Order: sequence, then structure tokens, then C-alpha cells
Amino acid sequence: IAAGNTPGSKDDPVVSQTYVDELVGVKVTALQNQIDEIMGMLEGTGGNSGGNTGGDSNSGGNSGGDTNSGGVTTKTVTVTGDSVNIRASASTSGSVVTTVSKGTVLTYLSQTQTSDEIWYNVKTSGGSTGWIRSDLVTSPK
Repeated sequence: IAAGNTPGSKDDPVVSQTYVDELVGVKVTALQNQIDEIMGMLEGTGGNSGGNTGGDSNSGGNSGGDTNSGGVTTKTVTVTGDSVNIRASASTSGSVVTTVSKGTVLTYLSQTQTSDEIWYNVKTSGGSTGWIRSDLVTSPK
């Protein structure tokens, strides 16, 4: 312990790092939401620079297949734990965004490695995004 740093105080390096990790996770989630919104708008235009010219009125989103209108493959993971928390940051101390049940299919967005765990950034069918530990879901497919 560094001189003058009381364990558990805001000056404690462990608390400070956890706080930073959580803030970064919140910012990453917010940016991912913006990216998802922009991708949805692009899908709604049919992917052409002239916009949607009629006929196909795709409003964006995935219609249940493994690819979106841009031909990009969407990976998913399936929850294997009974009741699993999705968190705002890639840490067990991150705030809980939502809880999902065993068998729930989530859209895989990305992953990060912490000192001893791999975390997946995921999106629920309801649109919530957050982080889930890799040992609580299947590998991305």
C-alpha cells in the first residue's frame, strides 16, 4: 500500500483502476450503441448512396438470418449459466445492465481480455448492450 492511501478510498490504486475500467466500459457501450444506430440507418437505406428508391422498404435490423442486408455475418453466443448478469463494463464489479436466462441467444459484438478472464461485448434482442464473461456462454458462432 502506498503511503497515505487508505485501502478502499478513492486514492486506493485498486479502487481507482476498477472505477476507470467501469467508466471505460460505459463509454464503449455508448459508442457501440451509436455504431449500431448508424448501421441500422445504413441498412434502412439499402446500402446505396442514393437512399432507398422504393420497392424494398427494409427498415433495418436482422430478420432472423445469420446475415444482415449488407452481407455481414452476425455472430451469436448462447447463455449456458442459469441466470447471468450482463454488465456495463468487463468486470464483475461493473454495474448490472440486465440479467439473462440459460438458453438466451445474444449477438456477439467484440471481446476483451482482462488480467485473468475473457469478456464478450453482447447485445440482447431487446437492444441492451454490455459485457458477459466468456465462461458463461458458448463460443461465438
